[in-house]
Amino acid sequence: MYEKLTMVQTTFNEKDSPIASAKLKLERLTYLKDALTDASTTHEKLEILDALPEVDAFFSSPSAIRSFLAGLSPDCEVVIKAICAIGQGPRLFELPKGDPTPKLRTLLEELLSIESFYADIGGIVGYQQMVLTLLLEGEDPQAGKSLLPPKPIDLTKVTREVNEAILTAIRMQGQMAELYPVGGAADRLQLKDENTDEALPAARLLFLGKPLLEGVIGDLQAREYLHYKLFNKQVTTPIAMMTSHLNRNDEHIRSICEKNSWFGRGKESFHFVTQPTVPLFNRRGDWCLEEPLKLLLKPGGHGMLWKLLEQGGLFKWFKEKGCKKALIRQINNPMAATDYGLLAFLGYGHLGDCSFGFASCPRLVNAHEGMNVIRVSGRERALTNVEYCDFAKFGIQDRPHQAGSRYSHFPSNTNILFADLKEVDEAVKKHPFPGLLMNFRTGSHHHSKGGEEEIARLETTMQNIADVIDADDSYLTFYERRKTISTTKRKSSGQGALLETPEGCYYDHILNATELLKEHCNLSLPELPSEEEFIAKGPPFLFSFHPALGPLYSIIGEKIQGGSLHEGAELQLEIADLELKNLELEGSLLIHAQSVMGHIDEEGELHYSDRTGQCSLKNVRVENAGIDWEEDHLYWKHEIKRCAALKIILHGHSQFVARDLTIRGDLTLEVDDGMRMIAKEEKGTLEFTLEPIEDEGPLWRYSIGDACSIEIKKIGM
Repeated sequence: MYEKLTMVQTTFNEKDSPIASAKLKLERLTYLKDALTDASTTHEKLEILDALPEVDAFFSSPSAIRSFLAGLSPDCEVVIKAICAIGQGPRLFELPKGDPTPKLRTLLEELLSIESFYADIGGIVGYQQMVLTLLLEGEDPQAGKSLLPPKPIDLTKVTREVNEAILTAIRMQGQMAELYPVGGAADRLQLKDENTDEALPAARLLFLGKPLLEGVIGDLQAREYLHYKLFNKQVTTPIAMMTSHLNRNDEHIRSICEKNSWFGRGKESFHFVTQPTVPLFNRRGDWCLEEPLKLLLKPGGHGMLWKLLEQGGLFKWFKEKGCKKALIRQINNPMAATDYGLLAFLGYGHLGDCSFGFASCPRLVNAHEGMNVIRVSGRERALTNVEYCDFAKFGIQDRPHQAGSRYSHFPSNTNILFADLKEVDEAVKKHPFPGLLMNFRTGSHHHSKGGEEEIARLETTMQNIADVIDADDSYLTFYERRKTISTTKRKSSGQGALLETPEGCYYDHILNATELLKEHCNLSLPELPSEEEFIAKGPPFLFSFHPALGPLYSIIGEKIQGGSLHEGAELQLEIADLELKNLELEGSLLIHAQSVMGHIDEEGELHYSDRTGQCSLKNVRVENAGIDWEEDHLYWKHEIKRCAALKIILHGHSQFVARDLTIRGDLTLEVDDGMRMIAKEEKGTLEFTLEPIEDEGPLWRYSIGDACSIEIKKIGM
């Protein structure tokens, strides 16, 4: 091994071609990586590293780095010498003025983290070997393996089979886990704390008045609530989140959970793993620093999730919790659980006992989205993903599938995934760093001397764990785009481009609301504007609801029927037990049940039950000044200024009932736990009376009907 390293080093020094030099450098690192991986002890690793001329040259004379090493453990010595072995010693260990010890300690901790995460492929040396491998692939593009369009399961029409899948997903909720990779940098979103200007993680972004993380967990609880209503059984789905230390991401995520009292689920139902950050590098493979002794680091991609689950013992934890399958979902896509698409997707995974699945939809040309493909190599076939920054590598041109179309030939990878936990546990042993890629962007760093150059990090993608799973064990569903993916990846440019912005996501939300209210609820609505008019003037009406109201549009269509929303009307429904018949709304109506899906016990745990806030309005007209249209609003955030509104606030198990009347003006009505408020109009005067609730039964009874459909029937109030 030492002879090979020396031979390659000698040959490398004689070469002039940059590409040839890079290839020789890669060959040498490959030998070194193999040697370090085969080494059984830290002492053996040090022997290998000490034999290298770069290491010997760096430590042959006295220096602050050598003095710093003197009091450290052998593991620390390995990582510092590994940096020298990959040719980055002079770059990383450039000493600033003053005492470098505090910065050296921080740098050492970061290097130890990188060494530990990549230990089974040679640590820091293995990381650099992967970097050079991908850099050389970029210099020599290849079409790669042949790619075929996958054959999807069509969810765009409701059939008995789709209903069976929906019902299966609800029935099997007790065997599910949920995985949320929430540690990304979210650089393009440019989210800042308004008071401190501190950079914030995407999980903190408010959408429809709630942090994105809160919305995702609300979607999960709506599915659990459906399970309770149909099968009269409480299930609490274990949640694992991959956070990071960047922008205090882990701290913010835990803060959201604590502020929401762990969403009534108990802290023990959550598990956190911390995503390592990795160094950025330039086109030559040289590592980038923010300043001397301070690495420029970013999270290493959501594909780190699988290895972290394995390292943290989470596959065992899920098994102990009775989980066999998992939903993996990114929080920057609030539309993922709209209507029945997600439930049907999960149901098909259960029905086929599949190892892996992708929820897909049409892909917009030039969107920063991967493509789902069948990758064929000899006899091996995998249903997998090609990321947008790797299209050239695989010979893909991002063009419409036919002239005049907005959509590409292959469907979109939405990062809504289904996984068999046992199968993925086995897959990660074969493929610990799936979907390795580099996405170069222009940036500055310490050695760019105030200028900019292309820099990237080594990223791994969670969906490409499917590369080692047979296509016959995987599946892909195909659903409407605006109900499947609409992301909040980047801050609006103000130039009118809505794609991947919170404003664009809100536009899709209003499109979905229009379909729901017109086609399922039979409401009359203001005319929907074009995208351009929407950007200039805002929405023609505002509508939002708690996912437990449905989430299926067919269920919501039974609870809300008839009536109209006038131009500029606002309807917020933070409630599940609702009957709304023939509502005429001119202004703002906000209905808020503090107990949406059940009651909270003394320990703070949510119990799905019929002890909820309940509201029934029939033939009611609401008139007030509503939204102040002279003010500026952030509609997608629910940062809205009103002149007036009717607010109905239901505490605990309480009820509000109104029939055949008009409620005018700015009014807040609060109903205490255990009480029913009845609105009556007597001789033109509106009166509100209170009485105790005697019947604590449900407002709606849920049942399974013909063709596996879910039916509801009003039995209360």
